[in-house]
Amino acid sequence: MRHRAHPGRPGPHQGGRAGGARAAQLACQVGLDAALRLSPQSLASPSWPGLLAQADRAVVAGSAAGFTTLVGLCVTDTHVCGASCGDSAVLALSTGDQPRELTRQQQKNPPVGSGEAVFAPFALDLTFPWKVLVMSDGVWKYAGWQRILDAARRESGATLLAALQSAARLPGSGRFPDDFTVVVFEQDGEA
Repeated sequence: MRHRAHPGRPGPHQGGRAGGARAAQLACQVGLDAALRLSPQSLASPSWPGLLAQADRAVVAGSAAGFTTLVGLCVTDTHVCGASCGDSAVLALSTGDQPRELTRQQQKNPPVGSGEAVFAPFALDLTFPWKVLVMSDGVWKYAGWQRILDAARRESGATLLAALQSAARLPGSGRFPDDFTVVVFEQDGEA
């Protein structure tokens, strides 16, 4: 795997590096803008790696932007699909199936903002009831997969988010040791 350094930019690492916040903001905005130009049918298909490559190119061109990770996805009543690059995670829990980390095949390097990011696609059919959690590495690294799974199996909505926040905080100070971002999609009834 080749890594290309940009003048004035740190090496291919994301967290805590100069320009990471700007890179994340720019990547998300470009990814969202590109997604909004597509039909819902296109978003529910394997178009995500190409769509997110636009964000990688925009971050390279962005002034003061460093490196970041990126997940883009579409969740319908019966299906989730998307792509990712980095160390954020998408976890799906669906009736009758084992929990699945959909982003397991992603690569952290080369990162978004290198111009060479590789976006790993993912897709899964969902069975009611289901939950899909999209989370930054500050959640899964510090809360731990087992605590995340336990909380997702027994909680939902704001109670689930509070349980994940509690699990990721440092003992004593109650601070987050890293970024903490979680988006929860859940369908708990019949379609």
